[in-house]
Amino acid sequence: MYVKNFMRKDPVTIGPEASFYEARALIHEKGVRHLPVIDKHNRIVGLVTDRDIREASPSDATMLSVQELHYLLGKLKVSAIMTPGDKLITVTPNTMIEKAAQLMHDSKVGCLPVLDGKELVGIITEADILETFVDVMGLREKGTRITTALEDEPGVMHDVLEVFKRHNVNLISVVAPSYKMEGKRMVVFRIRTQEPDEIVQELEKLGYQVVSVVKWPSM
Repeated sequence: MYVKNFMRKDPVTIGPEASFYEARALIHEKGVRHLPVIDKHNRIVGLVTDRDIREASPSDATMLSVQELHYLLGKLKVSAIMTPGDKLITVTPNTMIEKAAQLMHDSKVGCLPVLDGKELVGIITEADILETFVDVMGLREKGTRITTALEDEPGVMHDVLEVFKRHNVNLISVVAPSYKMEGKRMVVFRIRTQEPDEIVQELEKLGYQVVSVVKWPSM
């Protein structure tokens, strides 16, 4: 899966010469948190966020009058409060979605502009990454979540999947986090049935440790 499958195409953008008030209005009216700043050639030159807007807003302790505040903020340009383009972390449409998620996590940023060459073609945000997680995990499908503790050895996963096959049950998703429990690998299977009793019994009969069984959506 690639960024192009989950990014927001034609994102709301703004120019560097726009005012503080224009940026604030766009963020509020469009319900977005990130505004890519582009030039007349659709090349990204910066990024302004709702946080930038809040930080540029005057505090309650200011001694300026309302008229003075309006005047100064009206003169304040987006280029003065944005993160400049050379400091942005960007991806391409063909960046793997997991790489984008890692970049956002490691860099502690809420979005990544998507560039095709120098041209802005989209944006991917934390909300998009969360939507991807929901999709990959199959959380919209009815089924059963079976958490197991398996020996971290070749062939073990195959043997468990063979149990599902014998019961004619399809796999929705499988996740194997890096952490272990008493030396065993935690593996979470989501299977397309809400009648898992016979499957669980066979797994335990074969010596596989079943940690938990949850029907989804939770009953």
